[in-house]
Amino acid sequence: MLFIVANAFFVSKGIYSLVGLPFVLLVGVMLLFAPNTVFWALVLVIPLSVPLRRIIPGLSFDFWVPTEPVIFALMLLVMVNTLFKRQFERRLLVEPVFYSILFLLGWIAIAVIPSEMPVVSAKYLLSRTWFVVVFFYFGYSLFRGNPKNVRRFFLLFGLGVVAVAIITLVNHAGKGLLNQRAAHGACAPFFIDHTSYGAALAFGIPAVAALLFTSNGVLKRIVWGALLLLLLAAMVFSYSRAAWLSLIFAGGVWVIYLLRMRFKTVAYLFLAAVLLFLVVREPILNGLEKNTTESSGDLKEHLVSMVNISTDASNMERINRWNAAIRMFEERPFVGWGPGTYMFLYAPFQRSYQKTIISTNFGTLGNAHSEYLGLLSESGLPSVLGYVLILVFTFIAGFNAIRRIPNKRDRVYLLAAMLGLITYVVHGFLNNFLDVDKIAAPFWAYIAIVLALSHGLKEERV
Repeated sequence: MLFIVANAFFVSKGIYSLVGLPFVLLVGVMLLFAPNTVFWALVLVIPLSVPLRRIIPGLSFDFWVPTEPVIFALMLLVMVNTLFKRQFERRLLVEPVFYSILFLLGWIAIAVIPSEMPVVSAKYLLSRTWFVVVFFYFGYSLFRGNPKNVRRFFLLFGLGVVAVAIITLVNHAGKGLLNQRAAHGACAPFFIDHTSYGAALAFGIPAVAALLFTSNGVLKRIVWGALLLLLLAAMVFSYSRAAWLSLIFAGGVWVIYLLRMRFKTVAYLFLAAVLLFLVVREPILNGLEKNTTESSGDLKEHLVSMVNISTDASNMERINRWNAAIRMFEERPFVGWGPGTYMFLYAPFQRSYQKTIISTNFGTLGNAHSEYLGLLSESGLPSVLGYVLILVFTFIAGFNAIRRIPNKRDRVYLLAAMLGLITYVVHGFLNNFLDVDKIAAPFWAYIAIVLALSHGLKEERV
């Protein structure tokens, strides 16, 4: 009764801060008594989270609600259980991926000390830590020995992405699906822009495909098949060229898997392709410089514009950001300028002859547009090494296990997780989104799935 009276009074004055109190108390109780349920609720809701500033304009700070506060609380709970109850996943102690993650986070922590903006860097480190603890470590504890939880993750995350895709397509259709500019804002308020939306779709498509191939019954397969087609259509109309490229690359890896090509054969083909490029690089580069096709609503032209490095403003601005990141790295190659600080510091490292019509003198338009170069400029070479080692050891574990898993269902789950990761490996060359919950959650969870399924195989053999 006191709460109702107090809330009614505050609402009458235009103050809505108490409205969310019941939700906060409910989440608090669930964290204590049903943390697994909170995790699964997060997986479903993450694609649908929105920035706090969308709800309360004018704030000097921002975070994704309702997910990030809950992720932070769940991280604290997991850490308390691990430290005080000694509930640690000991299987990870012999896993190179785990030590690579520790190395990455540890080096980022070291890079916070000489950072140009220590508070920004400390927040960056905290956000990276909560995603790792919740979606990698806690996720691994749920996935290991229980493939049903892997399916549950694919199901909930897939449904969340499908919900966003439907809303986005409806918003986009109102302005015309062939309106390329409308695609940039159609995914709001769930995504900042169409590129992160495309990256999330690229994670969701393998998940839904796995559910399609492992479902029993004609009706279920029809439903999942329809949802997969929906996500593919959403990917096309996202107009995110980086996401298209990442999905095409993952599709190529899937074909290689279906053909059962040996790793050595793939390596030799890749090496041959690199050597061929080196031999004919001059005419290729000349051809790229002559390409003047710019991004547009025409899907063919939009695809061709992906390699336009002469007149396409988006591509040229990426090159501008990459060069700025490289110059920042050259000045501080070991510890960088501080985790999370690129967007605040890159402006002086631009060159006038590389700026575009969308460049700013104050550098107020975002990040390095590369997961690798972003780390390089902010935390130095060791951080990139840690990140690459995580990916390398994850794929080694996955490829070693995938042909030896006897259960077809588990094999499909493992392949889906690896294909999802491959999309972001490619996407990471063109964008960096691991500070966004919608991308960081599936990224770290998919790594946990790969390790959990490969460890389950080893335990069965023992």
